Amino acid sequence: MFALVRTNPDAPKHDGISFVLLDMHQKGVTIKPILLISGSSPFCETFFDDAIARRDDLVGELNKGWTVGKRLLQYERSAAPAPRSKNAAKPVNAYAKLAREYIGEADGKISNLEAREKIVRQTMTEKALKLTVQRVNDESRSGKAPGATTSIFKYVGSSLSKEGASLKSLLRGAAGIGWEGEGFSADEVESTRSWLRDRAVTIYGGTNEVQLNIIAKRVLGLPD
Repeated sequence: MFALVRTNPDAPKHDGISFVLLDMHQKGVTIKPILLISGSSPFCETFFDDAIARRDDLVGELNKGWTVGKRLLQYERSAAPAPRSKNAAKPVNAYAKLAREYIGEADGKISNLEAREKIVRQTMTEKALKLTVQRVNDESRSGKAPGATTSIFKYVGSSLSKEGASLKSLLRGAAGIGWEGEGFSADEVESTRSWLRDRAVTIYGGTNEVQLNIIAKRVLGLPD
């Protein structure tokens, strides 16, 4: 497990911190799973009680962990799935498909105007993010280091993920809040659990508030 460890308690706020690869199997490391409202447990609390970080575990320079961490996050934020083949089938809009199934259509259009507007707004924003990520990846392949654009990926991506899961549940109506029982299909139950699970994506890995603070201070240079 990678961890930021304060190695110089007398140093200023963002100094005196080192980036280490910590042995999680050593004595003094306690892991407690966290059960989410979705029923899954992908996260945990990790406690370090006199755990030891050896000199050999150090990544980068001593007391330069914040610099290493920020650089790694730049690359992590710029990560994206491989581009689709040109011969691949055109993807089906999952939101429109659900709306036609649960709401219905008239004259070739989804019959509910509000649902159409929500689907168009969500789809356009997802497409815009995808194109932006693709542009950054193209720049990286040309040898250019990730720039300030990567700072928006966590904030926008996690917000879209949460909003997308919420929209899918909304389009299903009453069937979109089923937890269990014979009245709900497996897809409907999974959709509910995904909707609940994705409430966390704007919290873990850096909350939306933290992401906006990073953009304000590190990218825009706004005062504290």
